[in-house]
Amino acid sequence: MAPSPPLDPGLAALLGRVWPNLPDAVGRAAAMGFAWTAVSTPFMRRENGRVVGHVGVVELPLVVAGQRMRVASIHAVCTDPDRRGRRLGRALMEEALASCDARYDAVVLSTAIPEFYAKFGFRSVPDEVFAQALPRPARRPPTATRVLTEGTEDVRLLRRLLAHRAPVSERLGSLEAGTVFVMALLLTWGDFSRVHYCGELDVLSVHEVRDRTLVLYDVVGAAIPPLEALADAISADADRVVTLFYPDRLGARFEAEAWDAERAQAAYGDLATAGLMVRGPVPTGGFMLPLLSRT
Repeated sequence: MAPSPPLDPGLAALLGRVWPNLPDAVGRAAAMGFAWTAVSTPFMRRENGRVVGHVGVVELPLVVAGQRMRVASIHAVCTDPDRRGRRLGRALMEEALASCDARYDAVVLSTAIPEFYAKFGFRSVPDEVFAQALPRPARRPPTATRVLTEGTEDVRLLRRLLAHRAPVSERLGSLEAGTVFVMALLLTWGDFSRVHYCGELDVLSVHEVRDRTLVLYDVVGAAIPPLEALADAISADADRVVTLFYPDRLGARFEAEAWDAERAQAAYGDLATAGLMVRGPVPTGGFMLPLLSRT
């Protein structure tokens, strides 16, 4: 297989001016074999050799309401600060969406400025998270888990599990091969510190504990274990569990809670887990696109 091309230097410069951490994350992901340039189609404008605008499109293979869909995800929409106000962003969005409409079933994006994207036919989707009391641990020693690193063996493990992953939910889950997953990890937290491997279950659990609440961001494996088994493996010092995905495959009695930009900001200090918008025939309501499937 031919190596993926490096990130265009002019585009890297533009992205770095807008999101200083993004070029480094692209390089680190590529070093692990998750090349952003292999999955992202860039729509760009240059002026005098300088990249001054960009809209990226990534294909997300999703399971939506039990059916597979080819969905495009819009990401890294930006205009050089010196070129704003010239409708450059609108022109690039129209070009990207024309391409998406010819190839994909629907288009999704996450944003803190929904009013801009509403002009292109996107509609906001009410996000929800799902919560319940954490089941009591089983009366046996907890299953050993360990945190993943960026080392060769762990990357090989990560690639294997992603290649054979089951969707975390039949309501809304991803079958994406891993580049979006890895980039989301690096951009959200900067490392793999929230990715835990359970050998007995042969799954990855992306989670953390906040205020005695186990927050589950994603579960990756050939089969999604029931909550009781996963909770035993994690053995968290927590009383409650919240999932940032629809928990149908965990097989427990969760209750939906509204999730919006204000709550995401208060809980996590950023808006990455809110602001989902869709364009096209995507059934909405009662779900959340997992954080690590968003671009």
